[in-house]
Amino acid sequence: MKKHLIILLVTFFVSFSGFSQNVSGVYKTDYREMTLQQNGTKVTGTYESGNGKIDAILNGNKLVGTWRNSGSNKSGNFEFIFNSDCSSFTGKYGYNSSSPTKKWNGTKIKSSNTKVVSIKEDAPILHNVAGVYKTDYKEMTLQQKGFKVTGTYESGNGKIDATLNGNKLIGTWSNSGSNKSGKFEFIFNSDFSSFIGKYGYNSSLPTKKWNGTKISSASSTIKLPTKQETLPINIYGSWAHRGARDQDDRLNIWQEGNRFVIIISWIDINTKIWKSYKGEGEFEGRQMNFKVFPSVINGKTIDQGYMYHYTISPDNNVITGYYTKNGIRNPDANWYYQRVIENL
Repeated sequence: MKKHLIILLVTFFVSFSGFSQNVSGVYKTDYREMTLQQNGTKVTGTYESGNGKIDAILNGNKLVGTWRNSGSNKSGNFEFIFNSDCSSFTGKYGYNSSSPTKKWNGTKIKSSNTKVVSIKEDAPILHNVAGVYKTDYKEMTLQQKGFKVTGTYESGNGKIDATLNGNKLIGTWSNSGSNKSGKFEFIFNSDFSSFIGKYGYNSSLPTKKWNGTKISSASSTIKLPTKQETLPINIYGSWAHRGARDQDDRLNIWQEGNRFVIIISWIDINTKIWKSYKGEGEFEGRQMNFKVFPSVINGKTIDQGYMYHYTISPDNNVITGYYTKNGIRNPDANWYYQRVIENL
């Protein structure tokens, strides 16, 4: 018998700027109406012209990201700069990997009920871009230490050296095979699984396409800035993969002191039936490392060799993670959970 799970989702948004910003709402723009949804620094949206969509990161009053238009099958980069009360923005956009130069302005015509909670300390938000990417110039491996990112790419025994600012990575590249070098910039999407980029030679501005998609995650040495406020761990509640209302991947977490119990549920893609695993353990800093077991059948359960590894964000509103089976990591399983119900 198929079991149907009905979950009421309550969206809880968090902003990390020195002044609490909420850009959620409906805007009248140069390309008809646009609706924005904000979750922390992540902003997604749709606009009427050409069934368009955007995916971006908010840094201060600047929204930087990518747009795509299914009607025209075109895409590119954009940036919006909001005024002090976020009631309007001046913006620009470009095609493919070109720099945004074309006008795209907007004025808010309807606000959202989104609740935005600010953290008093004003500090940049640190994201993890470490991993292996398939790019226009073969595979690239990025290593990250704080906001410093270095890497290598296979084409011409290349190297990069860069700094991460929000979702933008800016730096220099060098190629020992051709003895050439120059500047580059990558703009990552909201979950940092891909980027749209460009590069240039010597001191010229980057204009040539250099895009990439992550094919394997990697551990990174990320030390949060001292001004980043880390809240006490509180992850009691219900979570969804990427926080989406239509996601079929859920976490329910109970917490008591330093211990937690977690139920992981998802829909089997073959049988279309919900499956559940249970795990429990103790927090290790902001890490959760625990074994999971399938639901009990006839009073018995089996250790199938699964070990889950989660990391809790400083604001307690994002959990990222992966799993191993018999000590071997699955490179395709990289999760990004967001809280949807604060108390069960």
